[in-house]
Amino acid sequence: MTVVLVAATLAQVASAMGIAIFPVLAPQLAAMLGVDASMVGYQISILFGAALLASSAVGTIVLRWGACRSMQWSCWLAAAGMAVALAGQLWLMPLAGAFIGASNALAAAGAAHLLFRFGMPQNRNLVYSIKQAGVPLGWAAIALIAPWLTLTFSWRAPMVLVLIYSAACALWLGQFRAVWDDDRDPGAAAKTGVFTGMQVLWRYPTLRYMSIAAFFFSFVQLCLGSFTVNLLVQEVGYSLVAAGVMLSLVQVSGMCGRMMFGWLADRAGNAISVLLITNLLAGVCCALTLLLPVGWPVALLTVFYIVFGLVAYGWNGIMHAQVARLSPQGMVSVTTGGMMMWVFAGILAGPSLFATAYRITGSYVSTYGGVALVALTGAVVVWVARRSVMAQAAGS
Repeated sequence: MTVVLVAATLAQVASAMGIAIFPVLAPQLAAMLGVDASMVGYQISILFGAALLASSAVGTIVLRWGACRSMQWSCWLAAAGMAVALAGQLWLMPLAGAFIGASNALAAAGAAHLLFRFGMPQNRNLVYSIKQAGVPLGWAAIALIAPWLTLTFSWRAPMVLVLIYSAACALWLGQFRAVWDDDRDPGAAAKTGVFTGMQVLWRYPTLRYMSIAAFFFSFVQLCLGSFTVNLLVQEVGYSLVAAGVMLSLVQVSGMCGRMMFGWLADRAGNAISVLLITNLLAGVCCALTLLLPVGWPVALLTVFYIVFGLVAYGWNGIMHAQVARLSPQGMVSVTTGGMMMWVFAGILAGPSLFATAYRITGSYVSTYGGVALVALTGAVVVWVARRSVMAQAAGS
C-alpha cells in the first residue's frame, strides 16, 4: 500500500508542476509573449477545459488499460506539455495546456482506482488526502524553485526540470504495471460511455450534491493559486521572488491542510461537516483579501496565506475519498471521472471569470472579494449534501 500511495502522489506532483509553471512564471512569460500577465487566467482555463473533456473518458481508460498505465500516460503527457511550451510561441501555449490538462485527469482517476483497491477503509480520507497533497506539493516546488531558475538561467529552465521529472516518473511506474493492472478489463469500452460517470453521480443524491460543491471549491482554489503572485507583485509591491515564496507557503500549507483535514475526517467520522467548515473559512479569507493593500506586516501576511492555503486546499482529498466510498461497486474510476468533470468545470470557469472581472474592476483584491460569494455558495451546497446523508441515515 505504501508504494501505491507514493506512486500515486508522485504522478500527481508531475501534472501539478506542469500546471503551476504558468501562473508562477506569468509575469515573465507575458513579457516574453507580449501579452498582459492577467491572460494567465485564460491559459489555466484552456488547460482545465482539456482536463474536463478528458475526464469524461478516463474512467473507461482506467478500466480498459489499467490504473498504473493511466498514471504513466499522465506523466508522459506532462512531459509533452513542457516540450511544447519550451518553443516559446503564443499559439502553441494552448496545446501545451491541453496536454497538461489531460495529464491531470488521468493521474486523478488512476490513483483513485488503485487507492480504493489497496487501501484500508478506516484511513481512506487520510490516504486520499496524502495523494492529493501531491498537487500543492508540486505547486509549492515550482513556486519556490521556478522564479530562482528563471532569474538565474531563463524561463525555460524550470520547464526542462518538470519535463525530466515527468519522464523519469513515467519510466519508474512501468515496473509495477503487471501487478497493479491485473484487474484491467479489455471489454470495458463496451460497458461504459462518455457520460457514464455523470449519469451515475446524478442517480445518487449525495454524490450529486458533493460533485456540484466540488465546482465551487475548485473555483476558489484555482483563483488563489493562479493570481496570488500577480496580486502581490502588482498591488502589494512584492518582488517576483518574494511573491513566489508566499505562493509556495500557500501550497505547502495546502498540502498540510489536506492531510490534516483528511485525518480529522477519519477521526470525526463526519467528512462532509469537515468540508463545510473548510469552505466557510475559505470564504472569510477571500473577503479579508480586500484589506491587503493597506500594508500588512510580512509576518501577518504570511500567517494569512498559510491559513488561506490550509482551508482553500484542504477539501480535495476528502472529496475524492467520499466519492470513492459512495461509488457503486467497481465504478470508482468512472465516478471519480464524473466528479472531476465538475472539479475541472470550476477550474475552467474560475480563472477565466476572475481574469474577466479583473479587466472590469482593475483590481485583484476587489475580484477576490467577489470570490468570497463563490465560496459561500459551495458551503450551501455542502450543507444540502449533509442533509441528504442525514435523511438517508434516518430512512435506513
